[in-house]
Amino acid sequence: MSSVFRRPPDAERNIDASLYFGNLDPEVTELIMYELFIQFAPLRYLNMPKDRILKTHQGYGFVEFRTVRDADYALDILRGVRLYGKQLKIKKAEPPKSGTSSESQFVGATGGAINVGAKLFLNNLSPLVDEQFLRETFSKFGTLIKNPVVARDPETGESRGYGFLTFDDFTVCDEVIAKMDGALLMNGKISVSYAFKDDKKARHGDKVERLLAEAAKENRVSVKATKRDSTSKKKVGKPGKRDRAR
Repeated sequence: MSSVFRRPPDAERNIDASLYFGNLDPEVTELIMYELFIQFAPLRYLNMPKDRILKTHQGYGFVEFRTVRDADYALDILRGVRLYGKQLKIKKAEPPKSGTSSESQFVGATGGAINVGAKLFLNNLSPLVDEQFLRETFSKFGTLIKNPVVARDPETGESRGYGFLTFDDFTVCDEVIAKMDGALLMNGKISVSYAFKDDKKARHGDKVERLLAEAAKENRVSVKATKRDSTSKKKVGKPGKRDRAR
């Protein structure tokens, strides 16, 4: 069993046969998760990233089965299972995303917010800083149109020490940089700057992007006004017989 907790060489890993599990209670241990997963099929690898200081797990982990079929079977059975009163979050593990090329315009709970390029890069993040902590810390500055991102090792889930925030406005980003660049987060002094664009040659937040952002906002306002006008016109019905008779 001990070999299951030893990380195999990357060349031997099978991401398609791997699962991510999260929302773990502090009482949950690697042994408990091993005993849970082994009921479905043999395991190749199981890891629950631990805090480097406290040596406690960070609420999530990864398990790799020998076959994709075994992983899919465990995934189907374990959906909705509760451990120590908390519902287990489980899904297929995902390969690392390359840069920001997969990012697209966000339209959702923010009421149709447009991704104008107001994206920040956070560096020197403490291992204690996670996505939820970033959201709680930075959402007070303005609207986050994407979930905060902490770059993690795809195999271990451990933080790589940097992350990204995407707001709906450049003025918010400017304020975050002014107030948080050099600030202490979880006993670590972070740096905050505009993230590089997809071509890696220039950073977000330049004059051109800001002009485009202003134009986009004005366009949205005018579009909404046009829709209201057209709606009000539709409410005017056609003249009836009495009107035509006049």
